[in-house]
Amino acid sequence: MEIDKVMERIEDQSELIKLVEDFSYLFKEYEMGLLELKSDIEIIDLEWQAKYGYSPFEHVKTRIKSPLSLKDKLKRKGIDYSLESIQQNIFDIIGVRIVTTFEDDVYKIYDILNGRNDLRIKRVKDYIKNPKQSGYKSLHLIVETELVLSEGVKWVPAEIQIRTLAMDFFASTEHKLQYKYNTKKLSDSIRQELREVADVSSVLDRKMTEVRNTIMMD
Repeated sequence: MEIDKVMERIEDQSELIKLVEDFSYLFKEYEMGLLELKSDIEIIDLEWQAKYGYSPFEHVKTRIKSPLSLKDKLKRKGIDYSLESIQQNIFDIIGVRIVTTFEDDVYKIYDILNGRNDLRIKRVKDYIKNPKQSGYKSLHLIVETELVLSEGVKWVPAEIQIRTLAMDFFASTEHKLQYKYNTKKLSDSIRQELREVADVSSVLDRKMTEVRNTIMMD
């Protein structure tokens, strides 16, 4: 019996080591996928500057979920902590946020991404045309980026958010108000004020686009 228990422990440890190795390689793939996306964005930026004379990006932020953050998300969603479950259910381990100056540029960037052969857009949530109740606006994409490896091609999922400076300011401020400074639910009056701020931000976006278009026509 003692020998059987020892063998079981050895098998359990072997499975644990295998799981750790698999997860380590999985996250390396996501790192490589993020490098591909960064390269795509740099190329879009250079081509855009050549065509239009300015960069469409105010700033670009990227991140990869940590194993701990990923584990917390799996727990919240009731998903098994396994490679298969992650690959089937989690598509935002890689995150890219693109912030533009003008609202028109959000959709131009989307069109460019949609036309690339090394990128597949799997899902689109347009919170610009259909804002959230809070007033939050952004264009959310779930994509797959092509990763060419020695053993063949893999498609790595990622989330891309595209928004203007005004939208980004509102989103960041709303997040701090709701989740950082106060754990309680925001009152209806505060929510109404936030929606009014979102409306003002939208007017600012439209006005800046109109000014840009007028300048370009002169």
